[in-house]
Amino acid sequence: MSPAVLGQGSLNIIYIKGAKSGSVSETMAGLWKTFVLVVALAVVSCEALRQLRYEEIVDRAIEAYNQGRQGRPLFRLLSATPPSSQNPATNIPLQFRIKETECTSTQERQPKDCDFLEDGEERNCTGKFFRRRQSTSLTLTCDRDCSREDTQVTGFNDKQDVSEKEKFEDVPPHIRNIYEDAKYDIIGNILKNF
Repeated sequence: MSPAVLGQGSLNIIYIKGAKSGSVSETMAGLWKTFVLVVALAVVSCEALRQLRYEEIVDRAIEAYNQGRQGRPLFRLLSATPPSSQNPATNIPLQFRIKETECTSTQERQPKDCDFLEDGEERNCTGKFFRRRQSTSLTLTCDRDCSREDTQVTGFNDKQDVSEKEKFEDVPPHIRNIYEDAKYDIIGNILKNF
């Protein structure tokens, strides 16, 4: 098919024999749809790979922690200590404190909407967050804050040097003999292994 040029004053129009008159606009519409699809896929891909902020990672960690607390009070962020540097190719260390709220764990409840319990339990959380391409990994440990439990200790037995005879003073002699025999049997078996 050879193009024919028709002259109309100073404007030349190229007409391809055998082509339909609407095919140029249909081709442009098809290209436009393809372009929009490629842009949409690029945006979705970039969103999936975008770097999470430290606050978002901590929120996800608390959400995961609260999921295992069915029917018990939810915990909410009290404070967080961001790492000094954040390299997306390595583990991101997590360090934050959480405190019990008035809300119990249900599917509709969000800890951010709940007030802290007045004497609620506080926990120190540490962990690692690792994200590479499409996979993520979270390791989290939340321990009770023992510094708040100092006032609950009522007494401490300072006497540590109690003789073995004093321990078994009130035990009947027959039971004492069984204990002594078992103790020496265990020690003898341990020494046989060396």
